[in-house]
Amino acid sequence: MENQLEKVFVKVNQRWQKANIINEEEGKVNVLTQDGQRFSIDKESKWLELVQNPAQRYAYGDVKEQLEGQYISFEKLPENVKDNLVQGKEHFHVSTYLSDGELKETSKMVQMVYDPNMGSRLFVQFKRKNQVTLDQAMAYNHKFSPNEFERMVSKKEVVLFLGITKDGELFEKLAYYEPKLLDIRTKSALTPNTYLYGSKLSATQAKALNQGEEIEIKIKTKSKGTKPYLVSYTPRNEIFITKNLQLEKARNLEIVTDEKKKSSSQRMKI
Repeated sequence: MENQLEKVFVKVNQRWQKANIINEEEGKVNVLTQDGQRFSIDKESKWLELVQNPAQRYAYGDVKEQLEGQYISFEKLPENVKDNLVQGKEHFHVSTYLSDGELKETSKMVQMVYDPNMGSRLFVQFKRKNQVTLDQAMAYNHKFSPNEFERMVSKKEVVLFLGITKDGELFEKLAYYEPKLLDIRTKSALTPNTYLYGSKLSATQAKALNQGEEIEIKIKTKSKGTKPYLVSYTPRNEIFITKNLQLEKARNLEIVTDEKKKSSSQRMKI
């Protein structure tokens, strides 16, 4: 039971945050939050929520409250969509409403994000009525160039760009064209603080992956030890794609061998 209660979410001062169970006694649990607050709370409190799987980044109660602010019923969502949202994955939501006696439709992409100053929040991006134009293509005070715009819209590529804060600080972001929204969508760029299977990326690795390259990285596994893998990153889904390097070499060798056999056979027939 203690293992199940070890990691939880608690709501303190109108903010949901992660915490660890210290101990349990007489129907109460003592918790320690990430910012160092220690207190007891009823085990059955609605402000206490167990972490249900390792991939969970946000409390279900947090997501529910955030969605209600956008007039989206959390209870009516499919279970897999709820699970995706608490894991920080995006969801394209389509709904209808009545306006002046007419049924209308609204579409938006929703995704939970974390802000160091504000905590968790729901990022909402509405679908445009018309496809975004070059003049409208801006994000984080960055005006996309004609070349960047063409790469995103026409070539379906991901662009690495520099955003600018109000204080003039620069930071890297990734951008691509999202057909569902008819707009440019952005995602966080990888940094040397990004973890891949328990190890941090180097600055060189993060830069290469942000630029869409497939690179070789040695990954340590429990069963097979440290082995080289081909790794790439998909900003749209915010996932790493890994390929066993030895299997890829064997597959390429097999393809070359088959081509040679085919070529040799054709020459014999001639």
